Amino acid sequence: MKRALFVTLTAILGLVACKQSAPSTTTATDPAAAPATPGKAAPAPTPSPKVGAPAADPWTKAAPKKDPLPHPLFWSIEKDGKTTYALGTIHLGVDAETRLPQLVWDKLDGGKAFAMETDLSDPALAKILECSSCSLKKDLGDAYWKKLETIVTPEVAARIEGMKPMVAATMMSMRGLPMTTQMDTLLLARAQSAKKQIVFLEAASVEAAILEKWMNVKALKAMLDDIEGSDRHTKDMLDAYLAGDEKKMMKLSDDEKTEALKHGYTAAEFDSSMQDLLYGRNASWIPAIEKLHASGGGFLAVGAMHLMGPKSVLELLAAKGYKVTRVVP
Repeated sequence: MKRALFVTLTAILGLVACKQSAPSTTTATDPAAAPATPGKAAPAPTPSPKVGAPAADPWTKAAPKKDPLPHPLFWSIEKDGKTTYALGTIHLGVDAETRLPQLVWDKLDGGKAFAMETDLSDPALAKILECSSCSLKKDLGDAYWKKLETIVTPEVAARIEGMKPMVAATMMSMRGLPMTTQMDTLLLARAQSAKKQIVFLEAASVEAAILEKWMNVKALKAMLDDIEGSDRHTKDMLDAYLAGDEKKMMKLSDDEKTEALKHGYTAAEFDSSMQDLLYGRNASWIPAIEKLHASGGGFLAVGAMHLMGPKSVLELLAAKGYKVTRVVP
């Protein structure tokens, strides 16, 4: 499997899966409000402001420190005097608010419409996690179940035992990624706040069916067999994304076919997965993107792997006469 694509798709389920499986935690944000521990002194109270000093606004938050990506995966798409901009996202692991350059936000703000892969709030995405007769332990067998317990802890494994394999596969795919707000979610919120036209390129049920098909026991076992390699690959892919290194991302993605064959996939199975996960979806999005462009252009945000390499969205548009240019801030 292409783990980069699993990261692209699993971010959709990540929040739901983690809420259902991870232990709850609470963090005291105000030391003065935290209860004292027996045998320890209570936290010192916060000093009162000096007399005459203006009171601090409790609702004011410090602006986050900006650290914009020097080479975002960002393209312009031009035809018939109109321009659409396309941003390759990683969905999870990068804080869009601080890392996306101002140019990207400006082009989003200036577009008439905003397009993304699917509606992340569609109940169809959460519904596929439901299962009344699942036993992950039975599906995996004792040896692989022990591996899973070692990686996620026995407590978390117990929470997901009655769930579909895709829940555990989701957790494996997200290992090592910073738990940021989904990039697509922040972009969508900005577009909605500006009351832009919102275009979803495919129904949530389509992505749900793909996840159901390919994030199965076989995929989970392959991840468990090489957890160090999987973690390293996730880190390398994130680093390549942060650097805007398109060639490195493609190389890492291409290497996965070799790894898949080592873990029992046939070449035909791998190619079929790529058709479902990537190529077929790219082609199905083109009519909606062309319609958006013809109506005056807009802003497109999809997983980065959909915008690079053979049969990518950008390659398909270029073949239709669109001028595609990498944009550098």
